[in-house]
Amino acid sequence: MVSAKREAALEKERRSLEAAYSAALLVALRDCADGRWGLFGQNEGTLPASLESRYVPESAKRLAAIGDELVAVREEMGFVDLFAPMQRLAELRAERGPNRPGEPRLAQMFLDELKE
Repeated sequence: MVSAKREAALEKERRSLEAAYSAALLVALRDCADGRWGLFGQNEGTLPASLESRYVPESAKRLAAIGDELVAVREEMGFVDLFAPMQRLAELRAERGPNRPGEPRLAQMFLDELKE
């Protein structure tokens, strides 16, 4: 059982990380919509791992790092589901198929969803 003080600290950290994740997501989506591939992982596995990491934008790496921290805090608090924008990104990353829009179009579609 977590003490009330610890629970309050975790809640504050969760809210802070969710705000940071939302801000980082917007930056990463704008980068991707401007033509920087890597956020949705459509080309993962096409290059050797040593080269692949060079082409992932810093905004996508930052988003992943914040996401990892957020998942850890939410799990410690007992949340079983992902933060909603994180869940939507995971769904879009999981989609596969030959007629799937490219990453810049997916990013613009996601940005449009977030504006609504």
